[in-house]
Amino acid sequence: MDDDTLEEQSERVDKPMSKLMNYCKPYKKRLVIGVVSVITASIFGLAPPYLTRLAIDEAIIPQNFGLLWMVVAGLIGAYAGRAVFEYAQNFFLYTFAQEAIYHLRMDTYKHLQELSLSFHSNQPTGKMMSKLSNDINRLQRFLSSTMREIMRNITIGLVIGVVLFWMNWRLAFFTLFPIPIIGFMTYHFAGKIRPKWDAVRKSVGDVNSRLQNNIAGIETIKSFAREDYELDRVEEVSDDYRQTNVESIKLWSRFFPAVGFAVSVGAVIVIGYGGYLVINEALTIGTLIAFNAYIWQFYEPMRMLGWITNSHQRAAASASRVFGILEEPIGIKNQETPEEVGEIEGEVEFEEVTFHYGDPEEEEEGDSALHEVSFKVNPGETVALVGPSGSGKTTTVNMILRFYDPDDGRVKIDGKDIRTLDIRELRDKIGIVSQDAFLFDDDVKTNISYGDPEADDEKVREAAKKAAAHDFIEDFPEGYNTEVGEDGVKLSGGQKQRISIARTILNDPEILILDEATSDVDTLTEVKIQDAIKELIKDRTTIMIAHDLSTARLADRIICLENGKVVEEGTHEELLENDGLYKELWDMQSSLNKPGEEV
Repeated sequence: MDDDTLEEQSERVDKPMSKLMNYCKPYKKRLVIGVVSVITASIFGLAPPYLTRLAIDEAIIPQNFGLLWMVVAGLIGAYAGRAVFEYAQNFFLYTFAQEAIYHLRMDTYKHLQELSLSFHSNQPTGKMMSKLSNDINRLQRFLSSTMREIMRNITIGLVIGVVLFWMNWRLAFFTLFPIPIIGFMTYHFAGKIRPKWDAVRKSVGDVNSRLQNNIAGIETIKSFAREDYELDRVEEVSDDYRQTNVESIKLWSRFFPAVGFAVSVGAVIVIGYGGYLVINEALTIGTLIAFNAYIWQFYEPMRMLGWITNSHQRAAASASRVFGILEEPIGIKNQETPEEVGEIEGEVEFEEVTFHYGDPEEEEEGDSALHEVSFKVNPGETVALVGPSGSGKTTTVNMILRFYDPDDGRVKIDGKDIRTLDIRELRDKIGIVSQDAFLFDDDVKTNISYGDPEADDEKVREAAKKAAAHDFIEDFPEGYNTEVGEDGVKLSGGQKQRISIARTILNDPEILILDEATSDVDTLTEVKIQDAIKELIKDRTTIMIAHDLSTARLADRIICLENGKVVEEGTHEELLENDGLYKELWDMQSSLNKPGEEV
């Protein structure tokens, strides 16, 4: 997905922070207890300055030892109470955040799984990782640390404000002078920092995407000696990330010292005017000391307002991106009451199927990936799809798996429109061996039994034998317990392919899709796999994409596609006699083989 689309996702989210708080409602009990604990801890924390005033004015100066010990006991109680409720606030707020973010992350991932293949094919992996990791983690910090500071500072500001005016309204009045200045600076800061953090979030996604892409393609980079080129590309996105951060740093590095200076001026005014009142015996020394202690706590919310605003704006940028995913419409989904698939015979039929990857209304005539494609595959029949690159072969099999839905026409299995069937049940009946075999970062056994986790060792071994994989697996030091690495990086291309085939064999699907399943293997292994495939496709509906036309000869029937249309179909011999596109492709492949070598 390009940057414009990512921006559209974020912009269409209205009031992202309200959505976040609404999302957290199921976990509000912990939040309420945490907030009450914050308020209580803050009130306990406000007691010491007032008790200090009592100690000085009412106990120390008059030499009232009984009251002094009572004040000391009160101070110990205040500090103990604050400690207890600080524990409670931290425990309940942080566990509230953990609970809410756990479900947010799981719901986001669940929604990602339900989104159509077209969404994922256009979405850079690094940017998705940035959303699932960086953005959600930032929301966790907001719900725990920032929420705590918001409640604490509101409580401190309100309570201390009342206490200050109660102690001496004239001196309290002077403490209000810096507040309008701080408020104006904060308002100005908040308006400028949000776009900066949006830019930072975008740029960190670019960095993650570039690094993920380059690490995954390190073999290609090295084989073409393009290390310097890729270093320059990483440097470019990293420099953009640095520059966007520097822009935000310029803002808050000016803002926070300015707020600190305004706060300090307020404190100086209190000392000056308060000292004048003490000298004129209009204020006790204990009250001035307590006032001075309170004034720094009173201004602390003003100082923290910038940090809170900064944190809030960063969280809002992250929330808009996360909820942008959650609000992404699911293109391929079950009907309200999907029909159970049950046992199937395996008949597959396309009825005038037309499909566009983009918006059909914006596409020009002839731009469709598939155009009025019609054919039928009988139960147990093997059909090969052939044609030049871009002719629609992969799109056709993706329609059977319902990765995409037709813009017009229908795809049917056993006479039922697959859009009426339960998606998971449908895909469970279909096995696919892709040309680009993907393996999970786990051991061999887990990868083979991925479709049937309950399969015992004997079934796993039997599937591996049929896929000509058992012998090389046994040669590994740890056999079937050997870790294959990320996407099977520890294996050769042929080994990955054979494990992928074993995985499909074990799953025993009613309908089989083979996308050039014998690619990336040596000639001897190809023969073994083709023998296994001959056994596998017996009495099983099979649709194979055949780039190598020698593989197409295994099929009962061949369908030739060109520019998204069916141009001819028949057996290998019939199509050679037709002298059409298939004959042209056959002659082209034959001419590329060595003299005397049969295709």
